[in-house]
Amino acid sequence: MSTSPRRRKSLEERFWSKVDKAGPDDCWPWNRSRTEGGYGQFKVRAGASPQKASRVAWALVHGPIPEGLVVCHRCDNPPCCNPAHLFLGTIADNNADKITKGRQAETRPELVAVLVSRVRRLSNEQIDEVRRLHATGQSCRTIARRFDVHHTTIVRLTNGTHWRRQVDAA
Repeated sequence: MSTSPRRRKSLEERFWSKVDKAGPDDCWPWNRSRTEGGYGQFKVRAGASPQKASRVAWALVHGPIPEGLVVCHRCDNPPCCNPAHLFLGTIADNNADKITKGRQAETRPELVAVLVSRVRRLSNEQIDEVRRLHATGQSCRTIARRFDVHHTTIVRLTNGTHWRRQVDAA
């Protein structure tokens, strides 16, 4: 009596089998290993470091995540993997979303408007000006003070890891 070898599950099959899919508008919680923050974690391949399940869900449905962007949750539910609840943004976008929704524990309500304004996205003109100033030799700290942002924002902007140019709406 011969037995045929078992077929290996595809990445998609392995991943979605660990998600509790409910209705299309409901959260789809990850039901396996989670980080301390409650985010699902999934190893795409053996020996690899685990990735956030929400990132894997996004990539499986929409394709690769562009460099410099993160996967954010509209539902504010860390284990949720429902692609309809996920969107891409910069770290600044995610922080602004968190502050606006009052999810930053140390944020006092009277400071929310100020904090949101500080993590705003710089305009294309401001990005061009930052890069021009940096090219002339001005320090990132000096430029950051001028634009009222943290100096690491300027470092990331000038080395291309943060704030891609915004596409003009036509």
